[in-house]
Amino acid sequence: MNLISLEKNPQIRVEEKLEKFLNPDFIEIPLNEIVDIKKHYIYKDEVVYNNIKSTVSGIIKGYKKYCNKNKILDTLYIENDFREMTENKKVKSDKIDINKLRKILKDNNEFGLYNKLNCNVSKKNIVISAINDEPYVYNNIIILKENIKELLELIDELGVYFKTKNIYLIVKNNEANIINDCLNELGTYPNIKLTLVNDEYLLGRKKFIFEKLKLDSNSEYFSIEEIDKMTKYIYGKDTSTKIITISGDAIESGKILEVKKYCLLDEIIKKYVKINSSHQIIVNGLMCGFEISNGAKLIVTDDIFAINIMKKTKRNVSECIKCGKCINICPKKINPLKKDNILKCIDCGLCSYICPANINLRKTIKDCGENNE
Repeated sequence: MNLISLEKNPQIRVEEKLEKFLNPDFIEIPLNEIVDIKKHYIYKDEVVYNNIKSTVSGIIKGYKKYCNKNKILDTLYIENDFREMTENKKVKSDKIDINKLRKILKDNNEFGLYNKLNCNVSKKNIVISAINDEPYVYNNIIILKENIKELLELIDELGVYFKTKNIYLIVKNNEANIINDCLNELGTYPNIKLTLVNDEYLLGRKKFIFEKLKLDSNSEYFSIEEIDKMTKYIYGKDTSTKIITISGDAIESGKILEVKKYCLLDEIIKKYVKINSSHQIIVNGLMCGFEISNGAKLIVTDDIFAINIMKKTKRNVSECIKCGKCINICPKKINPLKKDNILKCIDCGLCSYICPANINLRKTIKDCGENNE
């Protein structure tokens, strides 16, 4: 397994502290179809369709159209009245009850997490990853830093539940602040091992961190975001928000934001950044993200985690010089030009990153894969 450290742009800086953007003017909840909403007013946390909950209280203004990856969806358009109709009180029990947590997860349709906990099989290892693979994204580290005591308490209890004493908390070795915070707290939890890894691309993915640590299949994996979500359910905290990072070489300093789910990305950008025609907007990272046009509507759903505002640069694309760098760096040894074994592609973007001819090989593979579907 050959992993690399991505070259960083010194012009991109991010303030490693959490800011809150919790009062959007509107939210738009994506729906698979038009539904009969009889009420004109909706309460926060009210189920509106197919177990999707509103994240604000407000007036239902109607429906809009939303384009998501070339698919047109309807959205329920809600105007925020800036009144929270339900209070989220922190209710902490004397002991974390995993069986009670499982029921809460099932009731809230968190079936991915529910299935991880819905077993009586002991695990040899538990891996908790606080790594974000994409450069200039700090969501997981800020989650760990902001909630470290509660997170460690649940992680320790998961060790008891899975009957394991090998719990690995994975952090990059260049995250000095969070390393100190962890060391200060971990004395209470001897089974949790702070495990430092180099800042190497792809270690944020389960397969690669398991290979790095030489762990077998009798191991369970959680992201720190998943642990945080479970602690919110345990303590009755607000689950209507998520963390995103906004950064780029076109802005003076990036920010880590807690935002309401289903708010409009455009509203966040207008609040924090001045965009002009010389900028490009890339969503979900410079390695694996996608570009949107200025003013395009994008809703912050669970799968949105980063915005990069970048200066437009002209890249001189030349013909392939057959250097083989793309094949050598590819984790699956795919030849992007021959388009062999493209179904094995994990969409990491390393082929485009390394190409000296500046060919967008990632797009070539993706387009070929879509045409073969």
